[in-house]
Amino acid sequence: MVFTSITVTRWLQTHTLISVHLSRLLEVETSAKDEVAEILMILRKEPFEEVLRDYDATTFEAHAAICLHVVKTVAAMSGMNSQQFNKGLCSLAGYVHREQIYKFEDAVEAIRDVALDGLFEYLDERLDSDSAIYAVLLKYKQRCEWFFNQRLRGYAESGLEGKTGERGLAIDLYDYILGQGVDFVVEQASASGEVDLVLTNSDGRKLVIDAKYISVDVTKSAVVRKLAAGLHQVARYCNDYSEPTGFLVTFIATSKRITLELDQRDGLDYVTIGGRCIYYLPILISDEPSASRSGVSQEIVIGRSELIAQVEDLDVDTEPKP
Repeated sequence: MVFTSITVTRWLQTHTLISVHLSRLLEVETSAKDEVAEILMILRKEPFEEVLRDYDATTFEAHAAICLHVVKTVAAMSGMNSQQFNKGLCSLAGYVHREQIYKFEDAVEAIRDVALDGLFEYLDERLDSDSAIYAVLLKYKQRCEWFFNQRLRGYAESGLEGKTGERGLAIDLYDYILGQGVDFVVEQASASGEVDLVLTNSDGRKLVIDAKYISVDVTKSAVVRKLAAGLHQVARYCNDYSEPTGFLVTFIATSKRITLELDQRDGLDYVTIGGRCIYYLPILISDEPSASRSGVSQEIVIGRSELIAQVEDLDVDTEPKP
């Protein structure tokens, strides 16, 4: 059980897309931190006094947070003697199972079936939710690039519902997402100011999506500033709502090829900003000439470190003055 817990926690912490969700769970307020700390403290006392622990989770997320603390604590008990470990495991199992457990075999079963399963069920749902939203955005990308790039350039230049540039394009994006039947409603604003799109589902989870627009005549420095501003905004919105993930959708009207050297897993481009995972989705809406007339296209290559440095500069600029 110790080896399993150690292996699981190490693997989860090194998986970038999962680790941001673990960080979110550690921020959830539950009794777990105090309860597991007390269990570890009294394990070395003789006799060990077993008490029924205060399990206070009232939501799926809070239950997952308690499960994470329990699994991490089992891994931390690797140096204890067998008597201490057995009693500690029974106490942790009783806490997460919400009834006292005295047999080692029953404790192992409870840790496996409640703590490990509860943690993985939460992570599986979160990753499925992220993937589902990304799938909707990929369909939107295909729709835009195949059929409506001229229309979208018109929205950027002439406006949609009185909004031009990225604000006009964002309206088209929101309209599409909400038309896909996603289980979210629109929020108006975050503490950081006007948000592009924040959706709230029935469980209270927030989903942050920001839109940016890269115009036709653009320089590399302007692209870096624009993308950094978008990533910075999404990260701040995620911080406002204590959400581990967000999405940056970028409409690219220039014919220059823009290449971002981002991290990638399972076909998803992403970058981690301030402990938040930001997924990146470019949508090409340029007026491309035919292959025979296009010649050699110009390319703008932006390294991950260059982009992160620009985001960090924005963090410094937005810090409150003393």
